[in-house]
Amino acid sequence: MLSERSKPKKEDNNHNLNGDIRLLIPLFLLTKLKVHPLTLGLYPLALGKSNNLNSLLISQKKPQHHTLIYCQSGSGTLDHKQRKREVKRGDLVICCPNTSFTFSANSIELNQKEKSFYWINFTGKLADDFAERLLMKMDEGLANVGLLGSIIDDFDSLLALGSRGYTATNVIHGVHLLQQSLSSLALQLRLCAFNQNSHFDIDAVESLMRNNLHQELSLDTLAHYSQLSKFHFSKKFKELTDTSPIQHFINMKMQYACSSLDNSTNTIKQISESLGYSDPYYFSRLFKKFIGMSPKQYRESHYVN
Repeated sequence: MLSERSKPKKEDNNHNLNGDIRLLIPLFLLTKLKVHPLTLGLYPLALGKSNNLNSLLISQKKPQHHTLIYCQSGSGTLDHKQRKREVKRGDLVICCPNTSFTFSANSIELNQKEKSFYWINFTGKLADDFAERLLMKMDEGLANVGLLGSIIDDFDSLLALGSRGYTATNVIHGVHLLQQSLSSLALQLRLCAFNQNSHFDIDAVESLMRNNLHQELSLDTLAHYSQLSKFHFSKKFKELTDTSPIQHFINMKMQYACSSLDNSTNTIKQISESLGYSDPYYFSRLFKKFIGMSPKQYRESHYVN
C-alpha cells in the first residue's frame, strides 16, 4: 500500500495550495474501469502531487501496480532494487509490480524555495506494454526527461478529475490523458537517450529532405550530409523514426502530393514531375501504396461529404 506522510499545515483550508493533493479512484469506479473497452488497457488507481516543504515518503511493498514519480522541483532519494539514488529536478521514476521501493523527499535546502513531486499508480491490460516503452530507455527505472510543460499540464488535469466529478466522460478523458502522457514520456526518453549518445541531427536531415522533394536523394547523399557511413546513418535514422531514410523521404513526398491534390488544380502529371517522378504511373502506384487509393480517387474524395 502507498503511504504518504507529511507534517500537518496550520492552514488546513489551503492544503491544495500549500500542501499535498491526493486522489484515490473510488472502488465503484475501478470496477468499471477494469472492464470498460475504452479504459481496461490502462487506468490510474491513485495519484497525487506533493507541494509540501517538509517531508514526503512513498513506500510500496510488492504492489500489484506500476508507480510513476515525476520530480518537478526539489530532490529526493529512491531506494529501489538494492540501490539508493538521488532523484533530481526533471527526473522520472517507474517502479514495476511486485518490486518494493521507497521514495523520500530530501530535507528542504536553504536556497530551495519549493518541492513538487507528482506520483501515479496505474494498472491495466496494457500497463506492462506502456511501462516497457519507458523502461527500455531508463537506468533501472530512473531517467531525466527535463521539465515538460505538456506533461505537467496533463498531470494537473488528471488531478482535477476529483473536482470535475466521476462522470463517464470525465473519467474516460482522464484515462486517455494518462495514456497520452506515458506515450509522450516514452518519446522524450528516446530523444534524450539518442541525443546523449550521438551528434546526429535529425532535424537537419529532415530539412534537407523537405528542400529537395523535387528530386531524388540517395542514401549515399544523405549519409554524406550527416558525415556518417550508410550503415550507421540508416541505423541512427531508424532508431528515431522507425523507418528507413529513403522510405521516410518517400513518405514526405506523398504527404506533399496530398497537399497539392487538395489545394491546387495541378494535374497528376504536373504533381508527379514536381516531386521528381518523370513517370506519372509509377508515381500513382507509390501514392496508392501510401494512401490506399489512386491520386485521382483521392482528389475526388476531397469533395465527397
